[in-house]
Amino acid sequence: MKVPFSWLKAYVPELESPEVLEERLAGLGFETDRMERVFRIPKGVVFARVLEAHPIPGTRLKRLVLDTGQAVEVVSGAENARKGIGVALALPGTELEGLKVGERVIQGVRSFGMALSPRELGVGEYGGGLLEFPEDALPPGAPLAEAWPEEVVLDLEVTPNRPDALGLLGLARDLHALGYALVEPEVNLKAEAIPLPFALEVEDPEGAPHFTLGYAFGLKVAPSPLWMQRALFAAGMRPISNVVDVTNYVMLERAQPMHAFDLRFIGEGILVRRAREGERLKTLDGVERALHPEDLVIAGRRGEESFPLGLAGVMGGAESEVREDTEAIALEVASFDPVAIRKTARRHGLRTEASHRFERGVDPLGQVPAQRRALSLLQALAGARVAEALLEAGSPEPPKPIPFRPDYANRLLGTSYPEAEQIAILKRLGCRVEGEGPPYRVTPPSHRLDLRLEEDLVEEVARIQGYETIPLSLPAFFPAPDNRGVEGPYLRERRLREVLAGLGFQEVYTYSFMDPEDARRFRLDPPRLLLLNPLAPEKAALRTHLFPGLVRVLKENLDLDRPGRALLFEVGRVFREREETHLAGLLFGEGVGLPWAKERLSGYFLLKGYLEALFARLGLAFRVEAHPYPFLHPGVSGRVWVEGEERGFLGELHPEIARALELPLVWLFELRLPLPEAPFRFRDPSRYPPAFRDLAVVVPEATPFGEVEALLREAAGPYLESLELFDLYQGPPLKEGEKSLAFHLRFRHPERTLTDEEVEEALERVVAALRTRGFDLRG
Repeated sequence: MKVPFSWLKAYVPELESPEVLEERLAGLGFETDRMERVFRIPKGVVFARVLEAHPIPGTRLKRLVLDTGQAVEVVSGAENARKGIGVALALPGTELEGLKVGERVIQGVRSFGMALSPRELGVGEYGGGLLEFPEDALPPGAPLAEAWPEEVVLDLEVTPNRPDALGLLGLARDLHALGYALVEPEVNLKAEAIPLPFALEVEDPEGAPHFTLGYAFGLKVAPSPLWMQRALFAAGMRPISNVVDVTNYVMLERAQPMHAFDLRFIGEGILVRRAREGERLKTLDGVERALHPEDLVIAGRRGEESFPLGLAGVMGGAESEVREDTEAIALEVASFDPVAIRKTARRHGLRTEASHRFERGVDPLGQVPAQRRALSLLQALAGARVAEALLEAGSPEPPKPIPFRPDYANRLLGTSYPEAEQIAILKRLGCRVEGEGPPYRVTPPSHRLDLRLEEDLVEEVARIQGYETIPLSLPAFFPAPDNRGVEGPYLRERRLREVLAGLGFQEVYTYSFMDPEDARRFRLDPPRLLLLNPLAPEKAALRTHLFPGLVRVLKENLDLDRPGRALLFEVGRVFREREETHLAGLLFGEGVGLPWAKERLSGYFLLKGYLEALFARLGLAFRVEAHPYPFLHPGVSGRVWVEGEERGFLGELHPEIARALELPLVWLFELRLPLPEAPFRFRDPSRYPPAFRDLAVVVPEATPFGEVEALLREAAGPYLESLELFDLYQGPPLKEGEKSLAFHLRFRHPERTLTDEEVEEALERVVAALRTRGFDLRG
């Protein structure tokens, strides 16, 4: 939110400087993103009055006769160049952003300088027309910089719980609580007791809990005075006309959006309702929009029929906008359901100053004061006559009292603030304090939507008193027994991440959302949880597995580049019958081959080896058994067991899925967390030398490696330190349907050197066990 210093100072005259203001606001919880100085208007820019405007035949240009104290001619291509307005004129010799203005002949007319748009003058972004002023705004020829001095603008970060601070008056009230004097804007309204020429009906009171309509007539649409244009430009808004500018000015002042309807186009009155099926509306940005049945709209009435005039709380319609010839308006000031406005704005891709405020909530009792303020400005700036009566629908409830105990506030904060000072702070914030002693009954002001609990009031006391006044001391308490050990799951996940990173994996983070169509693409069950209002169609459900996200990450990187290898993992939440935490990994690319394995199996065995290393580091038993999964290759698919519990799967992505995504071979695993915990075990490394033996076992082709491994380990006895497969062979002289598994066996005694006889005895037991099982030895 942009805060012009001079505008805020009008409400808080004692403000010392922009730098002090930045410090005060930071203490109140409003961080300043940046502070900038704007409106450095060159000396050669003067105020000029347009006396005549004549089209130049055969062109889109106009010859303007301007009064700068003397009559001069200027050529302009602006559509809004016309008689009777004031403009900013850069005289010859003036330098504007690297451009030096001169006197030159255009279409046979000698142009004495240049009439400027807001962008050319450097006061705004709009460059589609001249900057307009009332023709009597300044004496002709007066330097514009004298009436439009430099301004300091603070760009504030306003938290969502403080919608009142989206208005300058809300910030001024907070500064008042610090002890600054507050000057509220005067409302000098001279209203007339006349009947209203329109009716009001609210068909959807939940969508519009409080709706008011005011009536102003006999007004003259013209450019706003310099002070208002300067304030709006500084706040980041473009002045349009005095009527529209008043609505924007009061919105920025009070955080209460409002809208003016040209009375000629609303029919017999206003109806607030939901949109009908098939209705369309052309909004003020010139876009014709198809309305959704859940959109809240402001509609006009003709008999029993109604027609949309605007998207409630978001943007008005082009048909009923204020024009140059508008003479009477119906002024809408309302409060709307924040959720309804947020959904409508998102559906139509519209984010406006009005929707930004309505989405966070407005003062439920602030509509009538905002009406009176806006109508008084229309009376002063547009010569409007104003009806005394307002049409009003809905009766919002005032805030309810909150019990407040100053001693509880001190106990909660660890402070010793005097009771009188705490009560004085609440009163300066606009709270009504009743009662002779604690507990007091504190009624917050209606614009403070965030004050609902006693703890909210305690926080306000600390905020205004200054967080720096809270003593810096460690809490004198211990965690509750049921909180001890709560960090365990986090620490175990961190250990997993560290081990995987150490093995060479790279961690990625993907969205918790998924495309419901991905369930079909990856042969998964349909997602159970669909979002009612998704950010995008491809994020319309909560994911049930992590591996599709990893595959998508690989696909996107392959499309951008051609990495030679990828080793990825993710720890994240999935949503099935219940919410679970999973670990998933992916292996792809060159250099993953093993000398004894075919290409299709090499990645599988390598990824399995990574898992073996992971579980060895964690001290957990791990095995894989063949098991089909619809999303994995039928012959390269296994179920993972950890400490005897089924935990997930390991295998190659199904070739048909890979082909559809135009991917090469990809290997995956996904495990359910948390993993079992193994007690820490330390074994002192043996100082004695190992004994090595090699063994090649011939087994049927269908025999799993795990079965042979378990047999060897059991038969070898306690001195077998490690067992490693180093070769897999099929072919002559082996029979068809047989394979040879070659192992390195390492034996070691922890306390002495093994003898050859002991090693040979262990090897004989291994051979005997193999032959008993029906296996043979090779070579």
